[in-house]
Amino acid sequence: MLSFALSVHSALVPLVLLLAGLTLLAGLALYLLSRNMPEATLLSGNLALIQRVFRGLLVALAGIGVLQALFGVLLVILGVQPREGLHYVYGAIVAAAIPVAYAYSDQKQVRRDIIILTLAAAAVVGAALRAMATGPH
Repeated sequence: MLSFALSVHSALVPLVLLLAGLTLLAGLALYLLSRNMPEATLLSGNLALIQRVFRGLLVALAGIGVLQALFGVLLVILGVQPREGLHYVYGAIVAAAIPVAYAYSDQKQVRRDIIILTLAAAAVVGAALRAMATGPH
């Protein structure tokens, strides 16, 4: 069980980084392409497709982040400790950044929400990279 949990926890890292990077890029593209458009027209045409992709990536990233955290908690229960205590902080950021950012966004001011959620994706990228450096012994 320990070997399986450690393998899954380690294998999810590249997936977290990939999803977070893609989410960050989609958020930046959505923001940059929408900056000269009136707020009311942001959900039409090609931007609507980019926004759906962005939202889908956010959902996938949040799900994988929580799954990663659950396997991390399982490893702690099984007695595995990270090299540094900060690993727990980075893990919490990976798991909670997107859900907290979504709760903070009001879903009414589209550009503001894009910025908040894109910054959360950037935080996940940074936290995941740092978590790799502080992982299990």
